Amino acid sequence: MKQVGIVGTGNIAQIHLEGWQRLPVQVVAHYDVRAEAAQQASAKYGGKACSSLDELLDQVDIVDICTPSHVHRENVLAAAAVGKAIVCEKPLARHLRDCTAIVEAVERAGVRMFVAQVVRFFPQFAQAKAVLDSGAIGKPGVIRTSRAGAMPRWGSFFGNFDLSGGVILDVGIHDIDYQRWCFGEVERVFARGLTFTNGLQGDHALISLRFVNGAIGHIEAGWASPPAQWRTRLEICGDAGMVEWDAEEDTSVTQIMLDAERTGKVRTVASPLAPDDNPYFAELAHFLACLESGEPFRVTPHDGLMAVKVALAAIESVRTGQPITIASFEEPSA
Repeated sequence: MKQVGIVGTGNIAQIHLEGWQRLPVQVVAHYDVRAEAAQQASAKYGGKACSSLDELLDQVDIVDICTPSHVHRENVLAAAAVGKAIVCEKPLARHLRDCTAIVEAVERAGVRMFVAQVVRFFPQFAQAKAVLDSGAIGKPGVIRTSRAGAMPRWGSFFGNFDLSGGVILDVGIHDIDYQRWCFGEVERVFARGLTFTNGLQGDHALISLRFVNGAIGHIEAGWASPPAQWRTRLEICGDAGMVEWDAEEDTSVTQIMLDAERTGKVRTVASPLAPDDNPYFAELAHFLACLESGEPFRVTPHDGLMAVKVALAAIESVRTGQPITIASFEEPSA
């Protein structure tokens, strides 16, 4: 049975721990820079509260990194250096140079790393991707996603742009990754937002992506809703139909298709989805299955790096008011 260690004890770590408890692994260690937080996690979930990262690494086969993104690099590099399999929360890192160092380190060490871009595992988003891949809606042209809620209140980290990157890097990166999974590489990004106008209080962004294949992506990422509000929406359009989902409607993904004569009539096919299908459990189950079988992960280190690159380019577009070409983008020096 694989031995798992959790680095970080915040909200996402607790969600991961609940998932690990349903899998054939043993959580044996917790580490946090706040010793009392590691002790609390140990008391609640079992396993040892470690006094250092090295102590945790000595005891585990799998390292699950749930720390804030600005310290991912040091945690991943330490785990890779001693040959541990790695789960790393999104975003892969706060800066592109750190993402590059992470990817190079895991490749050099020959260790396997899964980047937890969980939206690929939401059943509605996965089913919409499957419909797209089936060819049912024809040649893809436009994808629109929205992910908007209240400003997170469980830590000051989110309101510090230098640490979190604001709503684009923390929230918008989910849909950047998903849209790239659906439509391929991004050629250019243009964005508008509030990131640099109000100290991240009520941050909100609208992002437009031009894909290499000519398709267009639209993303809304928000931290401007009233408390306890959260909404996600998805729409993928092709030249033969579309697929859509709205979290406020129900758990069904809907296909709307042109008829064979192209008269503009539509037919709707709803596909019920299990309401208790937990994507955070699904991504960890996928990681474990692929680790044991040798199959590739659904999200690779390169995917994690590219999601950050596009997100940082979107942030730069907000800052400068200019479109940014991804191939030539270099993150400005801090």
